[in-house]
Amino acid sequence: MDELRRRGKVPAENTLPQSEWNERMKDREKRSRGIVIQDSSSIEIDLDKGDALKLALQAHDKRVTLNQHIIDVLTDQLLDTKELLRNAPRGNPEVLKEY
Repeated sequence: MDELRRRGKVPAENTLPQSEWNERMKDREKRSRGIVIQDSSSIEIDLDKGDALKLALQAHDKRVTLNQHIIDVLTDQLLDTKELLRNAPRGNPEVLKEY
């Protein structure tokens, strides 16, 4: 660490406020454990009234907000699709020949 500090790749501990240093160490530990830090984003979804009502009733039954229920449904569908793609038959690679 001393060598990295001399090269300027790691800031000296006393140049950062303690709270910022702690946040950097937490982020570093998350990255080292393979936890991906992502910024949040928003998307717009157009639903007809019937689908929105069904989702709202399902969210009510699960005692979660409508937004959280929609996020859960989308996440489950994306994970299922990812699993299907992972298990899809790949076939044998073919060599294309030009005659």
